[in-house]
Amino acid sequence: MLHPPPENEQQLVLPVGFDEIVRVIDRYVADRRAGLPRLSRSRGRRLPALLLAREPDGDPAAGTGEPDPGLAALVLAYGQRLVSSAGNVTTRHLASRTPHAVIDDVRLIRSGAREDVVGGLHVLLLEDVARQLRTSMPEGAGALRLPEFDTCLAVLRADFPPGDADEERQALRAMLCDRYTRRFQPAAETAQLGEAMGGKSGAVLQLLTTLPGWLRRLWYGMRLDRRHPWVGRMLGQTGRSFLNAAVELRAAHQHTLAQSAAESRHPEAASLAARDEAVVRQVLLTALIRDLARAARPRVWSRLRPRRRWAFVLLLPTVGGEESACRKFLDTYAAVARDTGSSPLLVLGAATDELPSYAAGPPRQTVHGGTPDAQRAGRAANALFSAAVAGRAADAAHVLPLPRTPDDGTAADWLASHRAVHFRHPRRLDWARPVAAATAAAVLCAGGVALSRELVGLFFDERPNSDGHPTASCRQVQTGEVVGLTDGVDGCDLAHGLYAQDLRKLVRTLGSQNAQVDTDRPYRTLVFFAPLSVGSESKRTVPTGFQMLRGALLAQKQVNDRHLKSQVPVRMLVANAGEYFRYGSRGGRNTTNRSDVDVTQMIIDRADKDHIAAVIGLAQSRPESQQAAIELGTRGITVLGTGVSGQRMVEGNSPVSYFQLSPPNARIAKVMAAFARHSPRLRTLAEPASGHSGPAAVVVFDPRDEYFSADLAHRFDAAYRSTGPVHLVPYGEMEDGRPTSDVADTVCTLVHRTNGFVLYAARSGVMEDLFHSMQGDRECRARRGRVAVLAESPAPGLTMHPRLMPQRYGGLTLFYSQFSRPAPGGPFARSFREAFHLSAENDAAVGYDAANILSEAMNAIFTTDRFFSPSALVTYLQDPGIREYVGESGVITLDSGHNYPPNKEIHIREITPEGTQVTDLTCGVLADGARSVTTWGPGGRFACPLDKVP
Repeated sequence: MLHPPPENEQQLVLPVGFDEIVRVIDRYVADRRAGLPRLSRSRGRRLPALLLAREPDGDPAAGTGEPDPGLAALVLAYGQRLVSSAGNVTTRHLASRTPHAVIDDVRLIRSGAREDVVGGLHVLLLEDVARQLRTSMPEGAGALRLPEFDTCLAVLRADFPPGDADEERQALRAMLCDRYTRRFQPAAETAQLGEAMGGKSGAVLQLLTTLPGWLRRLWYGMRLDRRHPWVGRMLGQTGRSFLNAAVELRAAHQHTLAQSAAESRHPEAASLAARDEAVVRQVLLTALIRDLARAARPRVWSRLRPRRRWAFVLLLPTVGGEESACRKFLDTYAAVARDTGSSPLLVLGAATDELPSYAAGPPRQTVHGGTPDAQRAGRAANALFSAAVAGRAADAAHVLPLPRTPDDGTAADWLASHRAVHFRHPRRLDWARPVAAATAAAVLCAGGVALSRELVGLFFDERPNSDGHPTASCRQVQTGEVVGLTDGVDGCDLAHGLYAQDLRKLVRTLGSQNAQVDTDRPYRTLVFFAPLSVGSESKRTVPTGFQMLRGALLAQKQVNDRHLKSQVPVRMLVANAGEYFRYGSRGGRNTTNRSDVDVTQMIIDRADKDHIAAVIGLAQSRPESQQAAIELGTRGITVLGTGVSGQRMVEGNSPVSYFQLSPPNARIAKVMAAFARHSPRLRTLAEPASGHSGPAAVVVFDPRDEYFSADLAHRFDAAYRSTGPVHLVPYGEMEDGRPTSDVADTVCTLVHRTNGFVLYAARSGVMEDLFHSMQGDRECRARRGRVAVLAESPAPGLTMHPRLMPQRYGGLTLFYSQFSRPAPGGPFARSFREAFHLSAENDAAVGYDAANILSEAMNAIFTTDRFFSPSALVTYLQDPGIREYVGESGVITLDSGHNYPPNKEIHIREITPEGTQVTDLTCGVLADGARSVTTWGPGGRFACPLDKVP
C-alpha cells in the first residue's frame, strides 16, 4: 500500500542542499551497486540505515545531530519520488519505481483489528512491511517471493493444541509440508476423472497425478529439518534442527502473547516477555532480509537479474521514543544487520525524538567547517553510501545532520523538475541473458572435468601451507564467530555477540598504537591470545579476557612512550580462540575442535613475519588452552598465562616455555578452605554442622571440567573435609540435560537442611544462571538469612558493578577470591580509568603486568642481542628469570623452578547488602609495600596457607 503524501507538501520548507542528498539517495535507490566495479562481489556489503537529524546549534563540524519532528515530512515527501504516473489516458495509474514500504504507528493502529489473527503487533509490523514490498514491485520485475519469512510467519501463526516437544515438532512438520506442497496436489477434476475411468487406466491416471505431489512432499519433509539453520543459532539452540528452533520460536511468541493479555505482570516475566518479543522480531527481520537479498540477485540466467538493480526502500518518518513502531524496527534492524551479510534494504528515517545510541555520525573526513551548508550534507551522505556499499562501514545506522538554513529555492526547483527516481526499464534484450547462460553452460560442460578444475583453481585460489590448509589471518566458524588474529588494521573483525562493540573499540585502539611503531627498526610482537567472543548459541555469556586485554594495551602504550636508551618497541596482535577456547588449537588434548581451524597455527605461521616473541593471555584453564601452549612451546615461543589457575597447567605436561601469573588451584583451595573454616563474616550466615567444627559446604562444580572446576572442587574437599561435611552438586558449563532450576533446587535444599554455605567452583559464565534460579527457589527463600556463596571465579559483571548483586540477588551474599587489589588512587588505576573509563581490577592488573614483564625481559636481552629469537626469551625467563618484580598484580618471581609466583597474594572479598565491597582475607606477598602477609582475621588470629618454596 502506498503512503499518502504529506498534507502540506506544497508548503514544505526544505533545508539548504537537500537536493544534493536526494541525488545521492536516488543514485543508490536506482542502483544499489553504484560506484562498484562491474564484477566485484557484494557479499557482506549492505546499504546504510540513514537517520535524518538537524545540525546542532554551534559547530556543525561536530558531526552530531538533534531530533526534529518536522523532518518526518521530508521522509514522506521522498516516498513520493518512488512512484510515478504510467499508462495512457484511459489506463493511467500510479506505478512503483522501486519496492518500498512505510512504517508508522497510524498504520498499526488501523490494522489493530487483525491482531487476533496475526498474533501480536510486533508480528504485524513485519508482516505489513512484507505486504507493502510485495505490492510495490515495479512492473516487469516479477513477483516478490519471501519463502523464509513466510515459513517463520507460518510457524508463529500455527494453531494446534499444546503438547510435548515431539508432538509439536510433528504438528509443525505436517503443517509446513501441507502448506508447501499444496500447489502440487492434483486438481479435484483430475481425481474425479480417474474415478470415472476406473480400472487400470483410472489407477494409472491417479498415480501419475498423485505421485509428483507425494514425492515433492517427501523430499521437502526430509530436507525441512535441515533448512534455515540460522534460526537455531539466533535462538541459542545447538544443532541444525529447524523444527526444534521453530518449537522454541513459537513458545517464545506464545509467552509474549500471554504476557500481553495478562492483566497484571510480574516484572521478571515482563522483562522475559520483552526479550522474547525482541527475539521474534529479530528472527522475522532476518528472514525478510535474507529473502530480499536473494530476490535482489536472481539466478544469473534469469531475465529479471538486470531489472532488479534497485534497492528495497524502507521509510521511517517518525523514529521517536523506544515504544514507537519506527524506533522498534530500527532497533531490530541495528541488532541483526551485522550477522545478516549483504542486504539490499535501504532504510531512510527521520529522528523525531531522542537519537538511538547505536546510530553513528557521518565520517569525520567529510565534515569540514569551511564547507558550504549546501554541500556539506550531500558530501556526508555520499561518503556514507560509498563506505557502506564498499563494505567498509561497521555501523548499521548513521545520523545525517541537515543544515538549519532554509533552502533559497534551488533545492525545491530541482525536486520539482525531477519528481521521480530514474531507473532502468525492462528491455527485450533481457531475454538474451537466459539464452546466453544456457549456451555458456553447455560450452563449459563440453570442456570436461579437467577444464573445470583449472577454472576452479583460477577463481578460488587458496595457497596452502605446509600442512595443506589454507592460510588466513581470520576465519568464520560454525558458531558464527570469527577466530584468528589481527593487528587492528588488517580488516579482520573478530567481534561477535552482544559484546562485539567493546572488542571493536579495543581493536581500534590496538591499530592506532601499532601504527606508531617504526617497523623499519628492530621491534618485537606480543600476541594477546584468549577467548574474545561467544557463539550465537550463548549470546548471554560474557567473553573472558576483555579487562586483561585493556591492561595489556595500556602497558604497550606506556612501554613505547618511554623511549629508553636500550629498548625494544612492542607491537601487539590480538588472537581470538573462540568460545571455550575451542578453535585455539587442534588435535592432541583438544578433542572439541573438529574443524580445520587452528589459531595457534595461524600465530606460528606469522611468527617470523611479525617478529613474534611471546604470547600472553589464555585466560582459561582447559585442555584446549594447554594444547595451544604445547604447540607454541615446540616453536620456542614463550606463553605467559593470565587468569589461568588449573593445576594441570603448571604440572605434568606443561612445557618449559609456559609461565603464569596466577596462583594454581592447590593454593586457592587451601586459602578458601581456611576462610570457610575461620571467617567470622561467613559464620554469621552459616552455622557449624552437627559433630563438626565448621559449616557444611555445598560444592557446585562441573565434573567434566577436569582442568579447572573438578580439580578445584576435589582440592577444596580434601582441604576442608576435616572441618565440615562436603556435598558435591554437579552443574555443567554446557547443556547436560539437567535444567538449571533443578540444580538450584538441590543446592538450596542442602543449604537449608544443613545451614551451610555454597562453594561455587564452576565457570563464571554460568554463575548468574544459577543465581537467578536460586533467588526464586522456595528452599533458599525459607532461610532466615541470606545464602552465603564463596566463589573462585565470579561473574565479571557482579564484581565490576557490585550494586547489581543486591539488586538482582538479594537473597544471596557473594564472597569471591581475587589475586590482586590495585590501589584505587595509584598511577595504574588513574591511567586505566583515563584510557578506558573503567575502574582497574585484578584482571586488568595481570594483563598490564604480563606485557611489562616481557618488555623488561626483552630489553635485557636486547642490550646484547638486537636480533634475538623467541627461544632466547624462554632461556632468559628460565635463568636468570624474573626476581621479585613488584607489579600491579603482586610480587612476581619466575624462573626454572617457579613457573608461577610462589605465595601469590590472594584476597577474599565480600559484596555487602548495600552493594559495597569489603576485604575479609588477605594473604601472600603483596605489591603494596612488597610485604609478606602470613596471618589474617581479627588481630591476625589465623595463619595464612603458604606454598612450599624450594
